[in-house]
Amino acid sequence: MKRLLIVLCALGCAETPPRVEGPAPAELAAAPPAPATVRPLDQAPPGKLFREDVDAIVDAGLGQFLQHVSVDAQLRDGKFTGWIVRGLYPPDYWSGVDLMPGDVITQINGKSIERDTEAFAVFQSLKMAPKLTVSALRAGAPHPLSYDIVPRPALASP
Repeated sequence: MKRLLIVLCALGCAETPPRVEGPAPAELAAAPPAPATVRPLDQAPPGKLFREDVDAIVDAGLGQFLQHVSVDAQLRDGKFTGWIVRGLYPPDYWSGVDLMPGDVITQINGKSIERDTEAFAVFQSLKMAPKLTVSALRAGAPHPLSYDIVPRPALASP
């Protein structure tokens, strides 16, 4: 599923870069499904996110998403360089997202996400953003991700 917004929620959620833990996969298997108001994003065409889904995710808040990702701050010479993805839980939740453990997220929509205030501001800005872009590194090489945020098409009447 295109749950890339979850990564945004988990990145930079404290002023000092802590390890952010998610529940163990066994705990998630027993967890109740997400509320029906947050629709799965895998219904959108490739490279797109539906506006209604993005808004519902932002409205649901950061806490709901932190359970789906584990990240650590990546430092080089004592300087923050990004958030390294350690785990994505459960794996099927991330189906269709080209993100994997080991990837390093450096920016969202061209903005820094090192500090909690930066990450929160970027997260909230998605309610008005026309696009979600994630600057990432995979094995040290740029691995950008980009999704247009579009209205959900109206269902055709029978």
